[in-house]
Amino acid sequence: MRPILFLAATLPLFAQQTINVTGDAEIKVVPDQAVISLGVEVHSHLFEEARRENDRRVRAVRGAVARLGVAERDVQTDFIQVGIVYENDGVSAKYFNAQKSIVVVLGEISKLEAVLGSALDAGATHIHSVEFETTRLREYRDQARALAVKAAGEKARDLAAAAGLAVVGGPVNISSAQYGGGSWYGRGWYGSRGMAAQNVYTQSASDSAGAQGTIALGRISVTATVSMQFNIR
Repeated sequence: MRPILFLAATLPLFAQQTINVTGDAEIKVVPDQAVISLGVEVHSHLFEEARRENDRRVRAVRGAVARLGVAERDVQTDFIQVGIVYENDGVSAKYFNAQKSIVVVLGEISKLEAVLGSALDAGATHIHSVEFETTRLREYRDQARALAVKAAGEKARDLAAAAGLAVVGGPVNISSAQYGGGSWYGRGWYGSRGMAAQNVYTQSASDSAGAQGTIALGRISVTATVSMQFNIR
C-alpha cells in the first residue's frame, strides 16, 4: 500500500497591518498666458451670403489680432457649422446660420483687452471664454506632487499615532492623480468637450501681478493628489 501524504499549509500568525492615505496639495500661481475663444455668427436668408459674410468676418478678426502681434500659429479655428433655422412649422426656412469659433493663445496678457476689443470691432459676435493658464504647468505640477507626497506621509503618521500605532518604514504602494491645470479649446456654442481649465479665483488688482485695465488676473490653482500605503505596527 502506498503511504498517504498529508500536506499542511503554514499560515502566518498575523497579517501585516497597513494604512492607506491620500495627500493633497495646491499651488497658486500668477498666469502668464490667456486662451480666448471667440465666435462669429451670421444670419442670412441666402446660404451663400451667410457663408461669405462669416468668412469675411473671420478673416477680419484674424487680421486684427495679427496686427496686435499674435502669431499665426497661436490662432486656431475650433468650430464650424452652417445650418438652417426653420419657422415654427418645422418646414419653412427662416434663415441660414453660419458659425465659426476661433481660439487665440495670447502670450502677452497685457494685450488681452486690446485683443478682445479689436476682435469685436472686426466682426466677432461672441466671447465664449477667456481662460488663464501658466506655461510652467509641468514645473508647478511637480512641486504640487512633492507637497502631496509629504502631506500623505504626515497624515499616515498622525493617524497611526492617534490609534496607538506607528508607521514602519517608507510607503509600500503609491499612486498619483493630478488635476487642475489642464485646458481644452472646445468651448464653442455647445460647451466644453473636456475637463475644466485651470481653476481661477480672482483677487484685487493690487494683488495680481501684471493686472491691466479692468482685467484682474488673480491666480490659478495647480493641484495634485497621491494615494499611499504604509505598514504599521
